[in-house]
Amino acid sequence: MRYQNMTLEELKSDLIKDAHKGYPLFIAGALYWAVMCILGLFIEGKMLALCYLLGIGGIFPLGVLISRMLNINLFSKNPLSALGGIVGGIQAFFMPLWIVIYIEFYALLPMAIGLLAASHFLPYAWIYKSKTYLLFTIVMAIVSFIFGYIFNEMAFTVLPILLSIIYVVNVGGLIAETRKHKPGKVA
Repeated sequence: MRYQNMTLEELKSDLIKDAHKGYPLFIAGALYWAVMCILGLFIEGKMLALCYLLGIGGIFPLGVLISRMLNINLFSKNPLSALGGIVGGIQAFFMPLWIVIYIEFYALLPMAIGLLAASHFLPYAWIYKSKTYLLFTIVMAIVSFIFGYIFNEMAFTVLPILLSIIYVVNVGGLIAETRKHKPGKVA
């Protein structure tokens, strides 16, 4: 494909067609939060927080695996795909903060993971012309703060359930947007 001759809108449309707005990564995210919820039934305290910290590293590889199983190209040659990769890679810089929170205030780790993950999704609202990403970012950040900080006693019980549900709803929204996508229109 001759990307250098494409307009920005054409690049976005091409990436939406190739990557399906990245929804396989949200399936992986939903699985992460569901597993954390289940682990919370058997493990507690700092050990559970360690599972949160170690488990976060599995979301991207699992999302890639799911995308391959669904025949979705997350690694398009489209130049905007590189931008998406850079935005996604921002999370690697959150790891030192998550480690410090784990060491100093482990009970805040679910909130920190939820808030920072939510914040890194915001640019995808523009990249993928997606209202779902925008809404997801806002809802995930609010829910993470409320159930991870204000009602901190629910951080390891209610928060992972809610975030898993939010991720699943987001998958549905992204699939619907991708199906309705027409080049040059905002989904």
